[in-house]
This record gives sequence, C-alpha cells and structure tokens, in this order.
Amino acid sequence: MQNTLVFEIVAHLSKPEQREVRNFLASPYFNQRSDVQFLFDFLAKTATPPSREAAWEALFPGLPFDDQQMRLSLSYLLKLLEQYLVLKEKQQAPLADAHLLLSAYRRRKLPRHFEKTQRAVIKTLDNQPLRHPAYYFENFLSENQQYLHLLESGRTKELNLQAVEDQLTTAMLAMKLRQACLLRSHQAVFKTPYRMDLLDEILAVAERQPYAEQPAVLVYRLCYVALFGEGEEGDFSAFKAALFEHGERFPREEIGSLYLLAINFCIKKINASQNSYLREALDLYKQGLKSELLLEDGQLSRFAYNNITGIALRLPDEWAWAEEFVATYRSYLEPGAQEAAFCLNAARIAFAKRQYDDALSLLQRADYKDFINGMAARILQLKIYFEKQELELLDAHLKTLRMFIRRNKRMGYHYQNWLNIVHFTQKLMDLNPFDTQERELLRTAVEAENTLTEREWLLAQLG
Repeated sequence: MQNTLVFEIVAHLSKPEQREVRNFLASPYFNQRSDVQFLFDFLAKTATPPSREAAWEALFPGLPFDDQQMRLSLSYLLKLLEQYLVLKEKQQAPLADAHLLLSAYRRRKLPRHFEKTQRAVIKTLDNQPLRHPAYYFENFLSENQQYLHLLESGRTKELNLQAVEDQLTTAMLAMKLRQACLLRSHQAVFKTPYRMDLLDEILAVAERQPYAEQPAVLVYRLCYVALFGEGEEGDFSAFKAALFEHGERFPREEIGSLYLLAINFCIKKINASQNSYLREALDLYKQGLKSELLLEDGQLSRFAYNNITGIALRLPDEWAWAEEFVATYRSYLEPGAQEAAFCLNAARIAFAKRQYDDALSLLQRADYKDFINGMAARILQLKIYFEKQELELLDAHLKTLRMFIRRNKRMGYHYQNWLNIVHFTQKLMDLNPFDTQERELLRTAVEAENTLTEREWLLAQLG
C-alpha cells in the first residue's frame, strides 16, 4: 500500500482508541460509508501494511480491482481519522471547546447563554493553579470574546479593552521570553545562529507592572537574564528562588525543562571550576527529586543518579545525604542498570570516606554493561591504587586503561578526558617528590588543561 499514512495512524492507536474509532465511524453524523468502516477493521487487524489489492479484496470480495475507488476509500478514512484525532486532542483542552462555544452563542445572538458560559470559563481559569504562558493566552481569548459580545450588544461605554490588552501583552511577553530561552539554549549546543526580534524591548517591558510579578513572565525573564544575560551576582539565585516558589504554577513538562536548563547551566559553571554552583546544582536536584520532576515514568536516569552523587560528594557536609540518596533511589533506576549504578556510586562514597577496600569490593561486584559507567569504575580504581600506593597494580592498570581508551576513539570529549587522566596520573607516579620545580610545572599543566574532569583530585595529590 503506497499510501501508508492511514496505516501508520491505525497502527499507533491503542486498543481502547480503536474501539472509540469504530464507534466514531458508526455514527451517521460523521460517516455514512460502510466501506470506510470495513477498511478500518481490516487495517486494525493487519500487522504490516497490506497491498491495495489485498485491501480491495477484503472490502469488495470478487469485484475487479478499482484503483481510483480504493484511493477514495483510503482518503475518506484518513480524513475521518484526522477528525477523530482532533476531537481526542480537544478532550485534553476543554477550554478550546468553551471558546468555540462562546463564539457560537455570540454569533447566534444568545446573550444569556454567552454570559453563562463566559462566567464558567472565567471560574475555570481562576480556579486552576497553572499560570504558564498558555494561561494568559486563554484569558486573552476569553476577554476578546467578551469584548466582541459587548461591542455587538451596543454597550460601547463598558468595553473591556484594557483587560484584553493586559492579557495579550502578558501572554506575548511570557511566550517570547520562553522562546528566547529555548533559542539560546539550542544555540549554545548546536552553534546555530538565531534572530530574536524585539528581545531588548520585551525584557524592558517584562520588568514593569502589571507584568513583572506574573509567574510566567517572572520565571522566564529571570531564566533568560541568569542563564543568557550579563550574569550579575545574584541573578541565578533569584531565578532558582522563582523556580522553587512558582514551580507548581507550570505544567510538569514545562517546569521540568526549566529545571534541566538550570541544572545544565550549573554543571557548565562547575566544569569551569566555579564551585559555588555545586550547592546551587544540588539544591535543584533535591527539589527536582522531591517534586518527582526528575523521574520519567517513575524512573530516574542513571546519568542523573551519577551526577547527583558526584556533586554531593564534592560537598563534605552532604556525604550522609549522598549515602541515603544512593540507597533510596537505587530502586528507581532502570532494572537492568540498578546493580552496576548502585555499586559504582556506593564505591564513590566509600572512596570519599577513604574506605578503599570497601570501594574496590563494590566495584568488583557489578558487571558494567554501560560503557561510561564502566570507564568511571576504571578511573575510580586508578585513584584507589594511587592513594593506597599500590604502584605495581597502578602501573599495570594504567597500561591496560591506555590501550582500552585508544581502542575507543569515537567517544569524543570522553576520549580526550580519559587520556588526559591517564597521562597526568602517570606523570604523578614518575614525579620526583623532592623536585619542587617539576611539581610546579606539573601543577601548571594540570590547571591549564581544558578537558580534565579529575583536575581537583590531581591537584590534591600535588598539594
């Protein structure tokens, strides 16, 4: 079947949705063609896209194949499926129907019906907790329908034009600021140049009343200023405070994206040796765990699990919390990754507490199928051997590690980072402990290297 659009839609429908579509197609208001119903039933029972001839034979057994008629049946079914999907989406956004109903009552000159529905819309908007950009746009649509109603009823002295203007401007500010944050974050990763018109004017207006304290405007303005602006002292703390205060005013997906933006910003700063952001990042992670924003379908990614542990271990007063976190959230990891991730991070905690034998025992318990976790375990082993002064074991480990890394050159940033760790650890081993000049030269080289996640540990050994 060359036209697979229909089949792709049918294949992505759940069993309950297929039942709904059958009822939808059986309604004479939407469909009066029996061939369309039969075609849907045939496609719903087919695992792979059938040929048009096979579909024709199922619909019209014994009749000669008619390509034009088959195309028409497919076209009718596609349009009806799209109509069903639109209705399904509208069920997730009940106010969309309400705005259309307001328009219908207004056009049919039914003022009592209009005003009753308008009161219900306002009550719904006021009572729901969200204050994200879409909330203000919904208010604008409601106020605009009220304006048209007043205008058509001849009550020109009572026009609500200021309310229309305020809601439209608030929605526009919030949406433009959200878009600016999205563009700048994408630009930072993919180096794609984007044009952001009116941004300076929008930032200026967003600081004025009545817009400045509206949650969507406030949060996205602070996000842009803190993450992509000039970076004045206190900007990030203000953004983080606004996130914590107004987090429940945004849909889960939207506030989750803001948390990830903030966390990634902190990690970038930490990698640039701005260690004041360790506390900021951990605060965000803790709040994200508490509100379950970091969980996807009830699971925590092993990358977040590793990052949270690593950041907590760089704050000595958080080691007890880290130990509790690693144990508690072990069960939240993907089942196949639980043992390896737990052993690795429990070993990191044991290493931080100088319980080297416990750390080695934990590392040897797990089968590291994940390449990154496996490398993290190898680097931790390296550090343990060095701190225990097991120099023969360390020498053999470095040789094995160097060969292993060189066989995996496609790891980009990781490849160079791991090579640098091995290189500088070897330099540490070869260092004459009484040669102050050689020690300072190595310290300078470590500090100057851009790609080096173990810089802090290496400098501590030189200290």
